[in-house]
Amino acid sequence: MQIKRLAATFGRLEQEQLSLEPGLNIIEAPNEAGKSTWTAFLRVMLYGLRTRDRSSGADKRRYLPWSGSAMEGTLEASTDLGDVTILRRTDRANAPMGAFSAVYTGTADPVKELTASSCGEVLLGVSQDVFERSAYIRQTGLAIDQSRALEQRITSLITTGEEDSSFTAAAGQLRSQLNSRRHNRTGLLPQLEEEQRAIRASLEQLESLTAAAGERQRALEALQLQLEETETLLARHDAADQADELRKVESARADAAAARDRTKTLEASARYLPTRPELEALQGRIEALSSINNAVDDARARLDLTSHTLRQAEKAVSAHPFAGLTPGEAASAPLDAGPRPAMSRRVLPIAILAGVLLAASGYFTRQWMISAGGGLGLFGVILILSQWRFRKQKKEWEANRAQLERQREEAVAEYAPLFEAEAEARARQQAAQAAWEAVSASAAANLDSILTQLRSFRPLVRNLPEACEALGDAFLLRGKLEQAQRREDEARTRWETLRDAAPPLPRVLAQRPDVSREQLRLRLSDLRDRDAALRRELHTAQGRVQALGDPGELRLRLQALEERGAALQKEYDAIALAMEVLALSSSTLQARFSPALGEHAASIFTNLTGGRYNRVMLDRSMSPSAQQADQISPHGADQLSQGTADQLYLAVRLALCDLVLPEEKAVPILLDDALVNFDDERMASALDFLLELSARRQILLFTCQKREGDYLNWAYPEKFHHIRL
Repeated sequence: MQIKRLAATFGRLEQEQLSLEPGLNIIEAPNEAGKSTWTAFLRVMLYGLRTRDRSSGADKRRYLPWSGSAMEGTLEASTDLGDVTILRRTDRANAPMGAFSAVYTGTADPVKELTASSCGEVLLGVSQDVFERSAYIRQTGLAIDQSRALEQRITSLITTGEEDSSFTAAAGQLRSQLNSRRHNRTGLLPQLEEEQRAIRASLEQLESLTAAAGERQRALEALQLQLEETETLLARHDAADQADELRKVESARADAAAARDRTKTLEASARYLPTRPELEALQGRIEALSSINNAVDDARARLDLTSHTLRQAEKAVSAHPFAGLTPGEAASAPLDAGPRPAMSRRVLPIAILAGVLLAASGYFTRQWMISAGGGLGLFGVILILSQWRFRKQKKEWEANRAQLERQREEAVAEYAPLFEAEAEARARQQAAQAAWEAVSASAAANLDSILTQLRSFRPLVRNLPEACEALGDAFLLRGKLEQAQRREDEARTRWETLRDAAPPLPRVLAQRPDVSREQLRLRLSDLRDRDAALRRELHTAQGRVQALGDPGELRLRLQALEERGAALQKEYDAIALAMEVLALSSSTLQARFSPALGEHAASIFTNLTGGRYNRVMLDRSMSPSAQQADQISPHGADQLSQGTADQLYLAVRLALCDLVLPEEKAVPILLDDALVNFDDERMASALDFLLELSARRQILLFTCQKREGDYLNWAYPEKFHHIRL
């Protein structure tokens, strides 16, 4: 098979293509350019995507397209079926790359031999497990681990050519058969032995349970006689109780008749009494009358108080100077301030006369000028003195009048409250007088009405105390009558109840037993508890006997189990012997295959290491070890340097490809950075070998380094295909 072209939307690859040629293809790309993605894509295109893998590193999650597009891809190859084009795409979200088609390249004709699940195995001739452990070589997966598919493939190459058997599968089946018969405490044989022990124990239990059931049955029969005797004694107690109950009924009837007679006597005494509601209403009226009398007393006290207050107010008003006047009249009463001062009419004549006389005296003294001046001055002085005296008198009169007005205002201010207090006291006294008269009239009317009603059964009642006494006697008599009626009802009800519940007259009057009812009941309860316990034990024993089954059937079953156990033991011994033979055969096959694989791997490893190592050995788990030419003991891969260990793993891988991959299929070999830990010299040796191998198989070497391409361009120009991504 030769791969021609790949087209992928897978992981970081978005509609990218890769064209390949026969022989050696060097695909050079830096880290994170998609080299490992291309190898995983090619594996998925051949063998499909494991959609049931739900781990975090599952391919369906790891290689989900970064762009969010649907996962899909195309593979064009030249195969033994012809040129084919394989297409895997996603048509459902939960089934990535679940849609498969395979057609002949350039046509629409399907390749019937290819299906989604069988495509890789048909084209390459091996299963996915064998392919991943041989031609699918990654830097992180150079080491080989054993698998059933690889072992079957190796076995088929060594023995018959059939790939449906392997030591691991056969050993697993034999071990499963062996374990199914005996594995520690599980398996058919331990189960049979346990069942035999259970049946033997059941037979022993049957014997003991049967004996115990017989003992309990005999104890129940004896206990039944004691129960019947105790129940008979209790029945005698019941008959005696019936007689007592009948006597109680007769006594209750007599009590009811006596209660009826007393009720009739009291009814005759109380025939004129009002009913209890009427008495209670009358009592309420008397209590209300007491309240009215209290109100009369309160009204009389208020009347006396207001009368006293009125007398005091009248006395205060009579003692005031304004008595008999209203405050308004007092405020307008005249003031006794005397006549208002006035200028005397005699002042001017006197002044003129005095001035003239003084002026005339100058005539006689010959000093008339002085006398005239003196007379004029005297006239002025008299007028001035007269005016001064008039003003003084007027001012004194006005001051006196103002003082009298203030005194009148103060007197009016003092008189007005007294006058108002007298008016208010008179109004209160009149209101109190009216209230007292009204309450007194109401009390008298209510008392007359109450006495009238009481005289219907107490004619001689005359006042309120006698009314209260009569009402108390009525209540007492009414209470006695009602109590007698209640007792009559209770006695009659008790008699009727006892009469209705009374048992029939016993046929035979039995004498009460000496043993008390309580003792008999305790004895009966104890006997019944013992009876119930014995019956439970008996039923339990019988149930367990029935559950254990028939003894004859158990013995037959035990015999069959013993025969079956003997047969299984023979099978167990035969299977153990077969496992020993199979282990010996597997060791023989391993001895035949491991040297051939080791020899072929050694020749490759010798080329890769420049002849330093000349032997390679593998154990059953495919773990290799190598031996140097000048040393005696081999070294395991974990004892070698990383580069040498990778070279050893690569040699075993390439040898395994030659041994397990079908030669006619020419299965391509994929290498992903498999030479990254090789030094330049050993890298050159590895490339020389791969170039030689590419004559028989297409080889795809993905690398992140330039040295592989540089070496091949120098050593083998135009003999390989160089692709730079």
